[in-house]
Amino acid sequence: MGSDSFALPETTAQDVRKFQKEYLELSKAGDRGAPHACFRFVWALVHSPDPAHIERGLDLAQSMINARDIDQQHLNDLVYMCAVAQYRRGSYQAARTQVVEYLKVAPSSHQATQLKSAIDDAIVKEGLIGVGVGTGLLTVAAIAIGLLVSGRKR
Repeated sequence: MGSDSFALPETTAQDVRKFQKEYLELSKAGDRGAPHACFRFVWALVHSPDPAHIERGLDLAQSMINARDIDQQHLNDLVYMCAVAQYRRGSYQAARTQVVEYLKVAPSSHQATQLKSAIDDAIVKEGLIGVGVGTGLLTVAAIAIGLLVSGRKR
């Protein structure tokens, strides 16, 4: 299944605000549910169309992974969310590394398998564009050299 049929869920700014409010309220109260609220906030951020939200979600997810103050399943899911954020920001190699890590602990995850396929498609597409640009530049250079050489012969 290629990336043409793959679509990540998208959150709205209102969703992000709702989850942020929940997280901040639980954090201020010292509630034991704060890490899980933070997890939901990260999910909303990395699924937002706003690049600033995606960056913030990635930073927050990486901080939570480093702090390790959440259960193993949520830690694994945070790795997946980092892959989502990296994919959405166009950092395909980093996204691929993280989704492969996630698939090691959740090999039957259909969502992660689809994301990996979309990432691989994007890497190929990006590579083909790079090859096309390189070929175009070489063609222009060859034409310019040809014109210079033919101009000197006259």
